Amino acid sequence: MRYFGTVKAFDETRGHGSIQPEHGHEEIGFERGAVMWRRSADPTPGQQFSYEVEIGEGRERAFNLRTITPSHGGLLCERFM
Repeated sequence: MRYFGTVKAFDETRGHGSIQPEHGHEEIGFERGAVMWRRSADPTPGQQFSYEVEIGEGRERAFNLRTITPSHGGLLCERFM
């Protein structure tokens, strides 16, 4: 199942960040390697992603992150950057 959320923070040194889910649940963590795009740019606060959730090291984490952009009609579409 894919979810939608916004990057709340990203630590470029550690390569870890957090997403505030659109559905209002607690923040969920992610690692740089979970982002499905070219690695020349790191995620930035406010950037929107769709993602999947897995259990890792005893807690939920986001993986398979894809950027999303508004499309005509206000719907969200996934795109690779």
